[in-house]
Amino acid sequence: LMGLGVFGTFAAFTATSANSGNQIDSGTVKVDDDSGTTTELYDLTNQKPGDSTAACLRIKYNGSLNAAVKLYMSAGVTNGADYNLQVERGSGLTTVDGTRSCAGFTSSSVAYDGDLGSFETTYTDGYDGKAGGAAWAQNDTVDYRFTITQNDDATANAHTAVTSSGPHNFTWEARNN
Repeated sequence: LMGLGVFGTFAAFTATSANSGNQIDSGTVKVDDDSGTTTELYDLTNQKPGDSTAACLRIKYNGSLNAAVKLYMSAGVTNGADYNLQVERGSGLTTVDGTRSCAGFTSSSVAYDGDLGSFETTYTDGYDGKAGGAAWAQNDTVDYRFTITQNDDATANAHTAVTSSGPHNFTWEARNN
């Protein structure tokens, strides 16, 4: 007997589907002084009671994610009760550059008005960038006017030497919601 061999080919039907090009990118949270500079708002000497100086800037939100923006100051102010700081929100600045000119500024609300030494120093307690804490979207802007005033001190011989606030920084911080 002879063995019978069976030879053959087997075929199967197949199909595939691909989801190609997968990628995930994070959104951005970015807030800037729209003048493109980070120069000081004020650097004053020889002030007397009632002397006031105003400086303006425009803050622009450049992030892609909606965010809450707050303003606060670095800690370490000295003699804070000797100075009053008013921060107003508004619009209309016609000169947005390092000169800090307030030309065209129109106030819409007050973010802070009080002793420099009482200005908040953390994001959590900071002042809302927009009135009522409204969210910022990409390309939103708000103009601000900072007015610093030397307070009066009627104490005899209280100013026989220079008093200073010491250096301090204002910080704008954005956090997405």
